Amino acid sequence: MFPQNRQRRLEVPEGDRAEPVPALTPADLRGRLREALVFAAQAVERFARDGYTDLDNPENTISRGKLIAETGALLFTAAPVALQDGIQFHVEKVARLLAPHARSAEVLVGVCLQPALALDHAAAHICLTQLGYADPAFDRLLRKSMSAMGGDYPERFPHRVLEQRWLANLFGRGDTQAAPSSVRRRVRSALDSPMNLFGATTHDLYAFTHAVMYATEFGTRSNRLPRARAQILAEAERALARCLDEQDYDLVAELLLTWPLTRARWSPGAVFGFRVLTSVQDRAGFLPTPATRLGTLKKLKGEQRKDYLLATSYHATYMMGFLAACALRPGRAPPPTIRSDRAGTHADRQLWSFLETSNLPHWQQESRRLADSERHALLLFFFTIALWRKIKERDFQALYHLVHFGVSLGFHRQPAVRQATELLERVVDASRISTLWH
Repeated sequence: MFPQNRQRRLEVPEGDRAEPVPALTPADLRGRLREALVFAAQAVERFARDGYTDLDNPENTISRGKLIAETGALLFTAAPVALQDGIQFHVEKVARLLAPHARSAEVLVGVCLQPALALDHAAAHICLTQLGYADPAFDRLLRKSMSAMGGDYPERFPHRVLEQRWLANLFGRGDTQAAPSSVRRRVRSALDSPMNLFGATTHDLYAFTHAVMYATEFGTRSNRLPRARAQILAEAERALARCLDEQDYDLVAELLLTWPLTRARWSPGAVFGFRVLTSVQDRAGFLPTPATRLGTLKKLKGEQRKDYLLATSYHATYMMGFLAACALRPGRAPPPTIRSDRAGTHADRQLWSFLETSNLPHWQQESRRLADSERHALLLFFFTIALWRKIKERDFQALYHLVHFGVSLGFHRQPAVRQATELLERVVDASRISTLWH
């Protein structure tokens, strides 16, 4: 499910700022899930046969196999809450549209000729089977392919091995013995080791979010995590702060999934991140990504415009559907408010001097709606954004002062502060080496 690389900065159509929306209510979540499913039906109708190719920007190209597999995963995630408020109708509609493509001649050929990729080819079929859309003949072929010699090839990223394990569990009803041995072995993924927020690449963050999805089997199993849940949640929140400032709403949605998938209580930063995500979607009329170029969109007309909008926003819209579906499960919804037992302080206001910019990202616009007590509850979250911003700008002098400010707030034991301090030490060492060489 890796999206393509993206530009960092994103614009949303100008307009009056809407009043706060009761975005975290069950009714609102159901509406966003229905919207994602309606969107999925259109995406399958337009792209499942031939995919989508953007000659001007190849990053927007969508393969039919990727779309089909991710639509199947969306349906699987929506199924547990499908009986709520008319969602079942949309699940069934998308499933009927998807089934012929999930079991097409091309997919059958792939299962036959590439046993090591059999589960990849059959991903949507496996998800549809879980929804009651079975195909016993396809199952028999898949079992034969999975038992073929040489099934351990090719080598995969760890989170992809976790994906194979999830699919094998679904197909075998928990029995992975027919799967390649690499799927059955213990695998070390991005969840096993601490993440350095300031050195991680975008693909590192996607490896983290996907490992959470597959390790928890999209929240359907209480599988034991390789580290303490609190540590993993704290890393997700730090990465969330970074991605909100980058306005990468694809990753924002994936990171927010960490809370409902691990059945954890939502943190203040996660609740705020969800607010920003829904606010952007409501203002723009869709959930944009940095791949959505508004200048290009304005030049297109008719079907070309619709295809471009679908193609560039489909993954983010799907992820909002995943997020809404998981949050609708019992006990997993975010709270409607961000609570703090303390009012805002001078330190809260002082932090904003490190966040001044002429181009306010959406989270900073949304922060204006916060009460002083909410702003105080988010102090560490906003401080993490400030650290990320100074490092991204290579403003190490400002970073030095910011770290000292964080220490005065009692943040010296926070991993983000430690990582920033270590970075400053490396910068000093590098400057000394450079001086010696010159």
